[in-house]
Amino acid sequence: MKRFAALGLLALPVLACVVYLAAHALVRARGSDGPPWVAQKFSDPKDAFDFALTDQDGKPFRLDQLRGKLVLMTFGFTHCPNVCPTTLAALAAMHRALSPAERDQLRVVFSVDPDRDTPMIMKDYVPFYDPDFIGLTGDSGEIGKTAKAYGVYFERQFQTSPIAADYYTIDHSTYVYVIGRDGRWIGLYDNDRLGNTDKMVDDIRRFLASGNG
Repeated sequence: MKRFAALGLLALPVLACVVYLAAHALVRARGSDGPPWVAQKFSDPKDAFDFALTDQDGKPFRLDQLRGKLVLMTFGFTHCPNVCPTTLAALAAMHRALSPAERDQLRVVFSVDPDRDTPMIMKDYVPFYDPDFIGLTGDSGEIGKTAKAYGVYFERQFQTSPIAADYYTIDHSTYVYVIGRDGRWIGLYDNDRLGNTDKMVDDIRRFLASGNG
């Protein structure tokens, strides 16, 4: 019995060593980024398309004007009953959780419906979620080019409505696109990953701390 006890005591340092090595290997596999990213971070970022749209004040607006800021861009429409409000609310919660200095380095932009989402409507809708958010619109050609450049799908779906004979909703992609301060497209968020504010804040802080964020 004493022999087995002695063997057990001898095994403890070996077991501790194995646990340490396993934990060390996990940390190394994870890299220096710490906890897993919520965003899909691109290993090979590319130049982001420099769109030419119109902001909520009716002024011409290009992506290049945000150089030096981390940009989160999402495509939606103001008549959207569910996904768009949920997305903007999640981004607003993340934005509020950042420090003033961090918020100053970040911009959120929103656009897709060229016909109903006039600058006046955008100015009333987008800042409701956060006064720093930017609503963009434009003609169908420019919005179409922008959507195509980012692989965004959107299509009108006409529906019967007592409000108007030509009432429609828009089926569209629900990603949030991440554009670094150097103007490169560096990642994206799936819509269903936006609900954890703390993890998104961790992501944003790591993007801001990185060379290309």
